[in-house]
Amino acid sequence: MMLSMHLRQIFRKPMRTVLYLLILALLTAFFCVSLNLYDNSRQNIRLAQETYSTIAVMELYADVDSRGNLIADVSTAEDYAGYHDITVNGYDIKPIVTAPSVIKYELRARYGAYSDENIASAKNGKEAFSNYDVFRFKLVPEHQKVKEVDKPWDDVDFVDDGNYRLTYHDYVHRDRSEMSGAWGARIYNVDVIESATESFFFNELDFFIITYETNANKDLDYALSRLNGEGTPPNCIVIEPNTEYIISGYLGALGDEGKKTKDGKFKVDWLRYEDDRLFVNWYYRYRVGYDEYALYDWTDEQPFAIYRYEDVLANPELKEKFDQLARAYRINSRSFAVMTTNDISGVPAFHLGNMFMKKGRSITEEEYASGAKVCMISKELAKVQNWTIGDKIDFSFYEFGFFTNATMWGSTLKPYYTYTDPNHFFDSGEYEVVGIYDVRPITGSSTVSRSALSVPWNTIYIPEKSLENAPAEEERPVTGALMTLCIENGKIEPFLERMNELGITGAKNGDYEARFTFYDQGYSRIQPSLEALSGTAELLLILSSSLLVIAALLLAFFYALSQKQSIGTMRLLGCSKARAAITVVLCAAMIAIVGVGVGAYVGHALTQRVGESIIASADTVPEEFQAFSAYLTENTNIEVEFALGAKNTVSAVAIAAALVLFMGGVIVCVLRYLGKEPRELLPRAGE
Repeated sequence: MMLSMHLRQIFRKPMRTVLYLLILALLTAFFCVSLNLYDNSRQNIRLAQETYSTIAVMELYADVDSRGNLIADVSTAEDYAGYHDITVNGYDIKPIVTAPSVIKYELRARYGAYSDENIASAKNGKEAFSNYDVFRFKLVPEHQKVKEVDKPWDDVDFVDDGNYRLTYHDYVHRDRSEMSGAWGARIYNVDVIESATESFFFNELDFFIITYETNANKDLDYALSRLNGEGTPPNCIVIEPNTEYIISGYLGALGDEGKKTKDGKFKVDWLRYEDDRLFVNWYYRYRVGYDEYALYDWTDEQPFAIYRYEDVLANPELKEKFDQLARAYRINSRSFAVMTTNDISGVPAFHLGNMFMKKGRSITEEEYASGAKVCMISKELAKVQNWTIGDKIDFSFYEFGFFTNATMWGSTLKPYYTYTDPNHFFDSGEYEVVGIYDVRPITGSSTVSRSALSVPWNTIYIPEKSLENAPAEEERPVTGALMTLCIENGKIEPFLERMNELGITGAKNGDYEARFTFYDQGYSRIQPSLEALSGTAELLLILSSSLLVIAALLLAFFYALSQKQSIGTMRLLGCSKARAAITVVLCAAMIAIVGVGVGAYVGHALTQRVGESIIASADTVPEEFQAFSAYLTENTNIEVEFALGAKNTVSAVAIAAALVLFMGGVIVCVLRYLGKEPRELLPRAGE
């Protein structure tokens, strides 16, 4: 009864009631919008931090000679190879990786991996990855089909003494019909007795390509005289019929139609005898206008490429060298290139989205942490080796310090076993193929070198912790292809400032310049909008919450004041304090629920439009962010659904806050009035 009378009294003054409703609605709508926008901004920043990542590729540049030695004064240098990005051993990376903006870093390592059961194939699948071999052979007169093609050698007087002759400097064209003029050749059918690599099928090998590279021209005449005997023609090798010889050389097939046998061996039909690749000194070569590539120096340790086998057996030292060479060539014929990593996403090509999983999966965090023996291989490698998901491959690992990603010969990692020690493997294990990746061509603007971004087609990725006895990190080479820094998003500028302070960046005479190229997957492009939304939302939240507190409490005060007389009247009519309080509070609650509910509904609906308007106003990238535009890749396409709408839970919080403030104020004021005598609440005469 009292509640009904009180409601009628309230609606006798509709303008005042509407005013209460309108104020509550506006306060709630403003607070609801600002609270949702603030929640959106925090969520979007958190989502961007989780989705986007920033990496830095570090390359070391310097003025160097052809062997990568630093040059202090270019003007006086006799062997200047240019200002190159180079591979550096022993470079101190600690000041860089401990910089405040660096989250983590990775210095990957590359090794040769020997798998005895798998003959390594070239990318085309038609040739061996390593075409070098050591084998024993004979020339049997009864097996010779053709004695001579075209003209005899201009500088070799062939003598019909029953022997066969090979020159060391002439060349046979691939197409036999083109052998003319001063070029000449003799075609011989070769009977192969034993092959060190067991990688080739020799039944169709019928002649020698007569070209020869030698390291020791000064010793060539001596070597030939020992091989041929005194009085034989110079500049050629005399091969006696039915005599066993041992030879190191390069094998191949005419044309591009090379085929494999059923047991995986490569058919070959020509060979070139040349000095070995074991008894050499490897180094990085630099030239103006060329990428870094690996080369070697000839040494006096190299044996001549061909000997009578009986002479080798009679010379223990020479026999050991050929045994070592045979072992090395066999290992090379079954060698693959592995790269260790703790996180494949740190590889620039993977980070940029140019490298992606084609089949299977990536190595998991758990597998990285535990050092699981798993691996990821390329689509091309899977095809030519006939490997697939679930296959298990036995690898024995060895060091080779002269890998290059991009060379003048293309992007291939080619390991060489360069040790005379037969047991120079530091680790081994059976690795399961869990993923097959593919690579798209990298496009877009970038200042980083090609070698740092390229992914050689034959790269096998394995967890770093899967190798227990690998060389220490301090012994690894530092180069753009191996060094990756993970930088806090939006902290590129502070990082560069720190590098400048330490003197790490900037060109300098006789020292290395570290250059950093950043890839943030587009974070720099969205950062201004996110920060604008966050800043605006925070300001609006402060303003709306302050306004809500002040206005809601004032409104509660005035509402309670307007009900002061009603409380006194109800008390005089015998209504209890509790009943009077409940009646007033319930009426206030009805007004509050309607006003706050309408405001929350309007605020909920307006939130997305306001958010879109803020982002649209911040769509233009400020000048300070354009400083890193060159570091962004055009290929990166990170799709993120940012929050711009209102959440029911957040809007509910806004409703609760408005109700609590208003109703709390009303209750406090009503309780204050209930503490007085009823007549004190009624207007006095003249009021």
